[in-house]
Amino acid sequence: MAERSLQRPALSQGLMLWAGVALLVCAPVIRGGNRYVALIALEWLGLAVLLGAALVALDGQGVWGRGRERAGLLLLAASPLWVALLQLVPLPLDVWVALPGRALYQDLLAAVQMPQPAWRPASLTPAATWASVLAGIPLVACFALALSCSGHQFRMLCRLLIGLALAQALLGLAQLGSFKLLFFDAGTNRVIGTFANPNHFANFLGMTLPLVVLEVRRAMHDQAPRHHRVGNASLLWGLLLFVLLAAVLASSSRTGIVTSLVVTLATTLMLPGRHGGQAGLRWRLWALAALLLVAVASVGLGWLERFQGDLLAGDASFRGLMRSSAWTAALEFWPLGSGLGSFGMVFPRFQPAVVTGFVEHAHSDYVQLLMECGALYVLLAGLALWLIARRARWLAHRALQGDGLDAHEQMMMACGLGLLALLLHSWLDFNLRIPANAMLGAFMLGGLLRLGRAN
Repeated sequence: MAERSLQRPALSQGLMLWAGVALLVCAPVIRGGNRYVALIALEWLGLAVLLGAALVALDGQGVWGRGRERAGLLLLAASPLWVALLQLVPLPLDVWVALPGRALYQDLLAAVQMPQPAWRPASLTPAATWASVLAGIPLVACFALALSCSGHQFRMLCRLLIGLALAQALLGLAQLGSFKLLFFDAGTNRVIGTFANPNHFANFLGMTLPLVVLEVRRAMHDQAPRHHRVGNASLLWGLLLFVLLAAVLASSSRTGIVTSLVVTLATTLMLPGRHGGQAGLRWRLWALAALLLVAVASVGLGWLERFQGDLLAGDASFRGLMRSSAWTAALEFWPLGSGLGSFGMVFPRFQPAVVTGFVEHAHSDYVQLLMECGALYVLLAGLALWLIARRARWLAHRALQGDGLDAHEQMMMACGLGLLALLLHSWLDFNLRIPANAMLGAFMLGGLLRLGRAN
């Protein structure tokens, strides 16, 4: 019996870990997971991770905080269930018609004499909402994986993410050549890796940059103080950072480049270096500047053309119109929203005449989520920000005490900065709608919010 009691935790940890590895590896392979067949596979892998995480929690191994923090984490992890409960439970027809923004649809259906069901869910597109709720399974799985794994497993998974980003970057840089088959018929000549869009490719790499900067710092710090030369490990990690930065620049994604540089600089400034004080800070900034210059020299200056001219014209103006129209729609359907995943079907009602064609996303995740989920989105976003603020304050307090952050806490901070890249980019794009990026962001959020367990 004692042997069985020892085997069960190992089995549950193993199931969660290896299913999580498979989930993270498979996420970006097919257009960042943004295809139905790929997403179905990710959902099944996510269920396996959640099963393992549940068994880990039953064995008393998982650490999800205490008190209000624990309640907040569980509420955030259960958000797909909340969406399903509020938007998919059938309501009487007269109640449905009284909901904001629904009366027009009822009048149109009556005008064409379409039979009216006695009950309807609040979502205007129930099938799309169900699909979106199911798509949340891999996100919750990545969040639970980061919270439930051990410290050793967490570091292994972070290095796995770096490896995945390196593979994407190398493929992207290879796409600069004449190998058109490497684009997999994506219909673009810009660097994209295995994604369908250079912006999502750049954001995926940008989220991992703080982890790489941390590894560079560790490699240099681990050298003996008497050695006044850069070791092999430092050179390798520095080369890896160079490859990722070069690939981000080659993508020509304006927001991706800006956010990647912001989080790289922030990580360089916030993480302690091998040399302390102002001299050490200047040394790190000069090293980063030199690395950027080499990256620019390697990929050329073609990406600068994307920053020239009027940034409010052309494509940027088109996206601005979509965001402002989506904001109008969000006010129309407030406070319940039109239904998660309903944007593409509902937006034509609000689409400006000058915007032609089918608009699938608002190019601002926050405005789109506000339109689709209303007050529920505000509640969950506020909860997430509260948890992030608590952990950021705790890390800041730890950094100012004694010897500062330990290795595990530094990795938690790096995850927080990686999450920042996603949050900044999502103001002007729809990275949260790309499974691979959303899953990586969920893992980063879990990594930031996990307790400081080194083992």
